Amino acid sequence: MDEIYFLVRYTPFWAVPLLLIGGEFAYLFWLRRKQKLTMLCLSFAAFGLCALVYYYWAGGPEKSVKYFMEFVRFYST
Repeated sequence: MDEIYFLVRYTPFWAVPLLLIGGEFAYLFWLRRKQKLTMLCLSFAAFGLCALVYYYWAGGPEKSVKYFMEFVRFYST
């Protein structure tokens, strides 16, 4: 679980590039009329956006990990 907490704590370092790269490739595939690849890249970009929104909603690195730990404990017991 330490790896997951690490990823949650440092969300902006992987979510921002995921959002930008996913959006860029979605646009390129949309221009080439490749619908399945467009949707795949858009889903990656949407996941990155949701992760960033959660990170800022939670209040930063410490609180995002705390809320994530509470979420896991609530649904695992």
